[in-house]
Amino acid sequence: MNPIIVLLILLVIWLLLPRRKQAPGCQRRTPKLTIAARMVVIPFLVVGFWGLMLSIAAPVLGFCLVLGGVGAVFLGIGFCWGFTNFATFLYSPRCYRLWKKNGGDPFFDTLDRPFNNDPDSIRYQELFEEAARQQADTPPAAPDPTRGIDDPNVI
Repeated sequence: MNPIIVLLILLVIWLLLPRRKQAPGCQRRTPKLTIAARMVVIPFLVVGFWGLMLSIAAPVLGFCLVLGGVGAVFLGIGFCWGFTNFATFLYSPRCYRLWKKNGGDPFFDTLDRPFNNDPDSIRYQELFEEAARQQADTPPAAPDPTRGIDDPNVI
């Protein structure tokens, strides 16, 4: 078997394995580079397989297929990242700035498994903290002293 194929298989297995459990107080995200590598390696396996198949007949054609496939994957990821960040900024600029300030990213944090294996408490920690802070700042509603219990408009 080709050693490059063996290395690619081992790399895929390593990237797809879930990370070790973190300590209870630790709120560390999976690095964006690791998530991007997972997003590139999975499609690259398909492109690499077909590149190997075509390189048997014409090596230049197989190389062009692999190069074009990798370029298309990078272009697709870049477009999706840009669109997600821009749409999030337009939808909620305040939450977007808060998310980015603390190291989050709307695109990488909203990806599902196998790309991002983090639980929601780590992915959206800034938004959860902001919601808890706003809830703590809101005083409880006081009853209206001008209305009595017999008033028909109480409810």
